[in-house]
Amino acid sequence: MTVSGLTTGGADSANYTLTQPATTANITAKGLTVSGVSANNKVYDGNTAATLNIAVRPWWAAVGGDSVTLNTGSAAGAFANKTVGAGKAVTVSGLSISGSDAANYTLAQPAAAADITARALVVSAIAANKVYDGTVAASVVLSDNRVAGDSLTPSHTAAAFASKNVGTGKTVSVSGISVTGADAGNYTFNTTATATADITAGMVNGSVTANSKIYDGTAAATIATRSLSGAVAGDSVSLTGGSATFSDKNVGNGKTVNATGLSLSGADAGNYTLASTSATTTANITAGTVTGSVTANSKLTTAPPQRRSLPAH
Repeated sequence: MTVSGLTTGGADSANYTLTQPATTANITAKGLTVSGVSANNKVYDGNTAATLNIAVRPWWAAVGGDSVTLNTGSAAGAFANKTVGAGKAVTVSGLSISGSDAANYTLAQPAAAADITARALVVSAIAANKVYDGTVAASVVLSDNRVAGDSLTPSHTAAAFASKNVGTGKTVSVSGISVTGADAGNYTFNTTATATADITAGMVNGSVTANSKIYDGTAAATIATRSLSGAVAGDSVSLTGGSATFSDKNVGNGKTVNATGLSLSGADAGNYTLASTSATTTANITAGTVTGSVTANSKLTTAPPQRRSLPAH
């Protein structure tokens, strides 16, 4: 640094010459602060990226006439973390300066703030088909549209068909949906959902008993009782109809009886399929009782000869 303008004074100053001294000092860079940078609010997306708005006019106190340009092409914003919150700090980076006088300045990256709001999580259900069991209970699997990699566990308290009866594409209502997990606080979610599934007919087996009979020359048999197995307790369904025949007309014990044309009836009959419309049982054909009768031929009665007395001579 050059020093000038120093002089001497006093009564003897004329006896001296003065050499201007030299010295050193520092010129430190002027700090520039960017204003007019803000960050946009966003819906939770599982990352910390923030979108910046840069509208800087004027943006600093540079020395008049200096050639300094603000470069914003690489500017980026980042929230402190990915989670939902209001007024969250956003760190700005990537702003730089250029120009012939840029080396005389330092640039302080500005700060901003913005909100991350909860993401709407859609919880959906897939219902399983089932065989009729007399109840409306349904089994469902839940899924959702979470951000990939987030830790969420959806659950529900109830799932039910609209009715217990057999049908295709039946509505299943799911209620009590909740979501837990490390990232659950970043979402809002629906608490109910609907799905569709089928209830298919239950299988029941029919059986019969037959009356024994006295031989009548035919194989005709009479069904005595009809019963079902496999139906839900309390359902109104019964075995009905049908005709039966012995394997043949002849007398015998434990003879096979074949019943055909059996069917189901009752208010709940539509919820069942009869495994077979025929059934077999056994019964006896006992011998018929017959009464015999006879006739006898008539005949003539032969009288013994009579003894005749002769007159005496």
